[in-house]
Amino acid sequence: NYLQQHIGFHDTLFRIKSNTDLFLGEKMIQGVYITDDMLLEKLNSNDIPAPTASAQPINDFYEQTQIPTYFVLVPSASEIYRAKLPTNAINAEQKNRIQQIYLSTTNGIHCIDAHNILSSLKDNYIYYRTDTHWTCYGAYYVYQSAIQKMGFTPVPYQRFVISHISTDFRGNLYEKTLYNNIHADILDEYRNESGAQITSVTAYDENGQQEIRGNHLYDTIALSQSNQYQYYLGKPSQKLVIQTNVENDKKLLLYKDSFADCFIPFLIQHYHEICIINLEETPMIPTPANPQEYTHVLFLSSLQFWDSYV
Repeated sequence: NYLQQHIGFHDTLFRIKSNTDLFLGEKMIQGVYITDDMLLEKLNSNDIPAPTASAQPINDFYEQTQIPTYFVLVPSASEIYRAKLPTNAINAEQKNRIQQIYLSTTNGIHCIDAHNILSSLKDNYIYYRTDTHWTCYGAYYVYQSAIQKMGFTPVPYQRFVISHISTDFRGNLYEKTLYNNIHADILDEYRNESGAQITSVTAYDENGQQEIRGNHLYDTIALSQSNQYQYYLGKPSQKLVIQTNVENDKKLLLYKDSFADCFIPFLIQHYHEICIINLEETPMIPTPANPQEYTHVLFLSSLQFWDSYV
């Protein structure tokens, strides 16, 4: 600790300590479990709200607005891949908790069971190996279920052209551990070249100041920076408004954490406008958007963030 604080080479020293701990039998670094092929975040069961408390914000929203409302809670990779965790690992259970929160929602709120979908796909590349987020592949199959409940026909998987835009992504779990013995991740971009196209993207900060971002979501500059995951939605903003060439009157209000970032390109195929409220940057109420202007509302968040948010 003294050497890290008073001389350089922090990363090198940290790796030496971490590798020594692993050699001595430790299976966790900085709250991250080390497995053979992926890093998995430890889930704590302390200070978790009651299911009724976790459901209360969305219940209040629906009772005030009566707009068709949909709710997706995404489990963590360490829930889906519990079998990979070390013996006697401490890890909060999420499946029953998500079900309890859903059961606590008001009649009329449509809940999408992402847990069962992702569990059925766990032999596929649905979560990153070095990051807490799901991949586009995992997000697509939850989109497929969610968009049907929202009244649309999902775009078939075969319709998308998939590009590997980065093959050296090392995410937030790598940043916590600096553990090199896990393969780097792949960031994919899904494009429906014959489908809907974005016509404008406008970001708003907490003061309402606009930033015109043209007619695309993706931020290629992020690929040369430490947080490559920002490629999907660019620099975080409080509100992001996307206009498309979809010729219908459907407008979506989306409350989200960063799990929604790679989910949004799928939603673009169905809505003339999507207004995104970033819950990591703003409180839900008062909201920087008028819900009555929208035909559908979607709350999409990881369970871990949602519990900390409420």
